Amino acid sequence: MDDGKVRVEIYEGDPFTGCCGPGMASKKEADMLRKMLIERNKIIKTLKEEFKEEIEIERDIISDRRRYDTYPQHVHKLLKAGVQVPFILINGNLALEGIFPSLEEFRELIKEHIKGSHKNSSD
Repeated sequence: MDDGKVRVEIYEGDPFTGCCGPGMASKKEADMLRKMLIERNKIIKTLKEEFKEEIEIERDIISDRRRYDTYPQHVHKLLKAGVQVPFILINGNLALEGIFPSLEEFRELIKEHIKGSHKNSSD
């Protein structure tokens, strides 16, 4: 990146498709979905605050209601290759797929890349 920040891209599945759409989920399922979405938002907010000078975070939803070719080219290629959502890209490279990391797991991933970018910028 031009500004030296580590770029984190998060692509998640659409939580409102299939069995869990509005009016189709039980109260328990809806509560679980709400809790998951709140937790993920808290994780992202914490990371943005903690690493505000070192990272840039973008989030997007992968949805069947949207044409795959409307995603960035590198994401479109991953989707065509069958990468599982959610997936995380760091500086354009696939870092994790099929799970949404915990706050601690995210911290470790980001710290690795921050160290790497500082090392590369001093070369």
